[in-house]
Amino acid sequence: MRVSGGNSSWSEEKWPTGHFSWVFDGRGGFEGGATSFLAAGAARGERVMFVCDDPKPELWPQPLIEQGKLVVASTSEIYGAARIVAAKSQREIFTSALADALSEGHTGIRLATDCTSLIEGRERLEAWIKWEHEADEFISENPVTGMCAFDASRADQRVISQALGTHSITA
Repeated sequence: MRVSGGNSSWSEEKWPTGHFSWVFDGRGGFEGGATSFLAAGAARGERVMFVCDDPKPELWPQPLIEQGKLVVASTSEIYGAARIVAAKSQREIFTSALADALSEGHTGIRLATDCTSLIEGRERLEAWIKWEHEADEFISENPVTGMCAFDASRADQRVISQALGTHSITA
């Protein structure tokens, strides 16, 4: 399966692992790429998580949600209503999510997150950059794969470039 939006050369089997960024264009681009990326994680036995501002959980396979294999959540549910990421408490949230997934027999967690609203404005961007350093450490020490995705149609390219600079891999 080819990814729509962003880098079309990434197939379901070839998404990077670890912590990486991806730029897409429009909601459909994110959903297409995230679906491919999450399917690769599900095939590896990971609990997969889809996170964006308006996730529309009713559009996702309900049996997977009910079985705990798929988590569909809003950005504010995961990162807080203000969308200003507090690095230490965010790490605790993901530590708990990983512990729950492992205790339920998953091999790890895989997150596809539209981070665009988390970098809107100077305060959010600065908090995001602090979180990214914490996320790098957490992901490198644990069975976690995290895609930080940014919508080129909604964010200033200079801001996206700053956010991409916190990732060693851009898909």
